[in-house]
Amino acid sequence: FPTRRSSDLRRTERRSGAALALRDRCACYAELLREGGRARLVNADKIPLPDGLVSHGRLANGAALGAFLRKKLAFRWGKLPFAVGIPSADCLFRLFSLPAADLEEARASMTWCFSDYFPFDFGEALFDLCEVAAPPRGGRLNLVGTACAKAQILPFLESLRAPRARVFAAEPQIVASTRAFASVVAEERFLLAAKREDSLHCAFVCEGNGLVFRSVALPAEEFAWSSQICAEINRTLEYVAENFGGAAPPVYIAKDASAPVALPPGDLRAVAREIDFAGLCPAALAPPADSGWYDVVGLLLRFAHED
Repeated sequence: FPTRRSSDLRRTERRSGAALALRDRCACYAELLREGGRARLVNADKIPLPDGLVSHGRLANGAALGAFLRKKLAFRWGKLPFAVGIPSADCLFRLFSLPAADLEEARASMTWCFSDYFPFDFGEALFDLCEVAAPPRGGRLNLVGTACAKAQILPFLESLRAPRARVFAAEPQIVASTRAFASVVAEERFLLAAKREDSLHCAFVCEGNGLVFRSVALPAEEFAWSSQICAEINRTLEYVAENFGGAAPPVYIAKDASAPVALPPGDLRAVAREIDFAGLCPAALAPPADSGWYDVVGLLLRFAHED
């Protein structure tokens, strides 16, 4: 987390950090302001993007996108650290196990077994690992890993940087969204499904940690969304049952007022309910009235533990 700041409310340092999340046609930006020990979301803004920079939930021209946003946001950032949400479809998640004693040994072993789990070489990737509480597999360490191609992501991050801007963290937007929902959902174990533009994102959460993440492209015809979303949620539930056991977790469908999806309850293999994050988010971090800001809130929550 960033270093502690002065509590003098007259100084700009009371802003802990900023968050930037990408859409096909816009970027969403907001800052976390700390006042008297409380945090709130401020300076929320949507920045229209030129055509062709982000397409179908993926970076299409990362270098041009970073340069465009650097110019648009330079006057806002000052010296704020900021967290960036990378399009989820540009990232791959894998659940696997390794014969390692601890996480550091597992990281070191990835130099020679990386391509067993991801479709590119170790030197061509940005990746991270964390240990997960899955059923033991013969003394092997259970891990969830995420990776993205350097050639796809680095031009964006490098072009986004500026002398007055500090990239504090970059993570898949589905991870940020999951962090936001996990902060307001009572269950310790649940499946989150969120539709954004032309993709469906699913995340399985257990004891506050996201363990399984999937991003699936949806058909162009809206009438086909409902059946495919049900099918993909069921596939995720089957994978969770196979790898983690236990009863089927409840399913939360993230509300999206711009593209509501009606799911026939009988088609799902678990209890499903729609969740309106705007109605559950802590008031201090309440996002703008329109839907879909949960990933921005999740990115800002990275800064929320600062004193």
